[in-house]
Amino acid sequence: MNNTAEQTNHHINGIDTEQVVSLATKISQDEDFGKFKFRASNHWIGGSRSRTSIQNFFAGGKEDSSRINAHAVDADQPAFLGGSNTAPNSVEHLLHSLNSCLSTTLVYHASVQGIPLEAVDVFSEGDMNARGFFGISDTVNKGYERIRVTMKVKSDADIDTLTQLAMHSPVYEVVSKAVPVEFTMTKS
Repeated sequence: MNNTAEQTNHHINGIDTEQVVSLATKISQDEDFGKFKFRASNHWIGGSRSRTSIQNFFAGGKEDSSRINAHAVDADQPAFLGGSNTAPNSVEHLLHSLNSCLSTTLVYHASVQGIPLEAVDVFSEGDMNARGFFGISDTVNKGYERIRVTMKVKSDADIDTLTQLAMHSPVYEVVSKAVPVEFTMTKS
């Protein structure tokens, strides 16, 4: 489908811009409508393998149970780290979350602004020193010390505009600024 036909049908880059604008309008008119709660529940399978289940969430002022089946996301460790290498590890999932959120954010914002995109590719790489994770050093971060992200976009729009649109990414903000995390441990 060419871009003219897509724009006529309120679809740009595969996004229903009419639906997105309608949702943004409702959120701008009702602050509570824009409050979301996403949830994930993880269960240890064995060894270094675990499975996270993601299903219901809170949005638009109510619980949303439209997902009939839960999404399952597995995690493991590479064999080098004593795992079975059956799934990405948690820090690789973080890079996936960052990359996919930057991509989705750019596509949504570009679409609403009528900017056609031909291709979006995101690559990220994080530097870690496992001395923190293994408790060998208290002066080394347990997680990433630095993350580098490269987005390659094929579009007629200028780089500054595309960058500004991508910077609306919630995961980018969380990762780049960090957020307070409340942690509670209980025993069963």
